[in-house]
Amino acid sequence: MSVTPEELMALADGELSPEDAARVEAAIAADPALTNRLDAERALRDTLSGHLDPVAREPVPDTLTHLIVRAAAEDGLTDKNRTTRAQVVDLAAARIRREEGEKARKRAAKGPRVPLFADRRMAFAIAASLVLGLMLGSQLHSEGPVTQTSAGLVASGSLARTLDRQLASAGETGGTRILASFRGKGGDYCRVFAGAATSGIACRQEGTWLLERTMPGAGAQSSEYRQAGSAQGDMMAAAQDMMSGDPLDETAERAAIARGWR
Repeated sequence: MSVTPEELMALADGELSPEDAARVEAAIAADPALTNRLDAERALRDTLSGHLDPVAREPVPDTLTHLIVRAAAEDGLTDKNRTTRAQVVDLAAARIRREEGEKARKRAAKGPRVPLFADRRMAFAIAASLVLGLMLGSQLHSEGPVTQTSAGLVASGSLARTLDRQLASAGETGGTRILASFRGKGGDYCRVFAGAATSGIACRQEGTWLLERTMPGAGAQSSEYRQAGSAQGDMMAAAQDMMSGDPLDETAERAAIARGWR
């Protein structure tokens, strides 16, 4: 019984379905080499957790907290709204905010010195970067489901293979389910996916799946705070705003897969 590196990492992360986990654990029990590899994966996660958890627990500076609260109030993001809407992160908008923040910092460097967070857009860019870093940092390695590139975050490993091959009608495979496929307004194919650690919308660009939207997966959400079905509904609503025409049916999906999503 063969076990792939992706399956070992998914087991260490708790992302496999019960059936797949039982199969992989049975193979590991019969192979000391697989046991050593799994122990190494878990040791790596323990090391990263030991380094990153203290940073995540550090208090947010009062200045940044006040800026974010004030900006959220100006944009209508009240406590009620935060508890009734899924935390969908628009990665394209976050990249734009980071670029605007960088331009503002360069302008400030040429003129009189100003406080670091004087530009509200810079505060939002830094806050968005912190949130995305904490949420996706543990997945950003060469064999993981998400990889950082110059174009942004792209799907890799098991997630990329799922987006390449899996039909929406197939249900959950390896902890990830395809919810819908569609053509974006720019003509690219896009797919909505839901996973235990991360859910989102990925669009096909230059042979890769670029993550245009992302949010914590069902396994990362507290049942007291957010029901998975409602969160998926918000993700589908975001997809509806991006799509041109109707979602692909199974026949159209099969044809797109056969063409390599071109």
